[in-house]
Amino acid sequence: MESYKCIVYNEENKRKVIDLDFEYEEDVFKFAKDNNLKISAIKKRRSIFSFSQKLKNKELKILCKEIGILFESGCEITRLLEVLEAQASKKLRPVLRKILREIESGNSITESFKKTSAFSRFFISLVYAGEISSNLDQVMYRLSEYYDKEAKLKSKIISISIYPVILALVTVASVLLILLFIMPKYEAIYLENNIDIPAITRGMLFLSNFIRNNYIAILLVSFMSVIISMYIFKNNQELRKELHKLFLRLPKVGELMLLNITNKFSKSLYILVKSGVEIVNAIDISAKVIDKKYIYEMICVANDSIKEGNSIGISLSKINLFPQLFITMVTIGESTGRLEEALETINKFYENELDEKVEIGTKYFEVGIILVMGLIVGVTVISMVIPMFNTISSF
Repeated sequence: MESYKCIVYNEENKRKVIDLDFEYEEDVFKFAKDNNLKISAIKKRRSIFSFSQKLKNKELKILCKEIGILFESGCEITRLLEVLEAQASKKLRPVLRKILREIESGNSITESFKKTSAFSRFFISLVYAGEISSNLDQVMYRLSEYYDKEAKLKSKIISISIYPVILALVTVASVLLILLFIMPKYEAIYLENNIDIPAITRGMLFLSNFIRNNYIAILLVSFMSVIISMYIFKNNQELRKELHKLFLRLPKVGELMLLNITNKFSKSLYILVKSGVEIVNAIDISAKVIDKKYIYEMICVANDSIKEGNSIGISLSKINLFPQLFITMVTIGESTGRLEEALETINKFYENELDEKVEIGTKYFEVGIILVMGLIVGVTVISMVIPMFNTISSF
């Protein structure tokens, strides 16, 4: 459940500020409509240390697979949930228990999953499509495959990022060790022997003394800076939007981000279309899967164009977001009546492309980190020994 702060006007045109708790933003607008309120502004409240209640990809992969197998075997929904609850983890058990209670109370499967607040809109939409088409077992298999691929991609990115992160931490620790414990000893030697100290060494000595004399203040300022930055980033949508635009314009980083956006969008769109979700709803849900408001707003423009009767390919091309190959394949699939097959081809292509780009990008990142860290350590060490060499060469 999300908390929303809303500025609304009632029938008498009086301004009010109200707090509402709903799972989705569209539920807030529905509440306003039902109560004859006009929303002037809406803002999602975010805690600095807020943690998502949503289940992780690995948990969803296993859960969807188990539900699909039990449904396919003819197991009734309440019995299915009882079986899963009995062997579920501590985190998953209360979720399944709540779904079971909601179904026993007369709610649909879709509504029961939705009321837990543990599943994304993408997941709920596919459950709804499977429920109304009596094809929920196949939908669950597709969801399991989707979350399996998402989990593997995330795991791969984390595993290949470990080495650069460890290298960076070790380098920072080494530089701090030199500045805090070794530089003071060298400074004493320089002073005792009246050694002429060059500018680079004076700078390092100043940094060493500053850190040693003000380390408590530095730690406090650093801690407060991190907290304030997190708060501003979480609560300032415009800032996140501008930062995302900036990253998209960066040469290699932007290319990788756009590839990831296209991969997520095409993957979710393919699954939704294959499961029988109407194309405009599928595009809207797929845009939300990306979880970037700036991207969502762009795709909404294309979706409005589709609702007006324009083709999918032309509408998506107008927003200048997706690669030309993606637009071409969608256009061909739409014109030949084989959009589902075209999306499947796109999906497989961008999955492989993203895997390759992530691996290559990480290797470049590793090399870059090694060079930067080596330069930092090298400058630090050289600044210590230059005065010695100058003294020796003067004899």
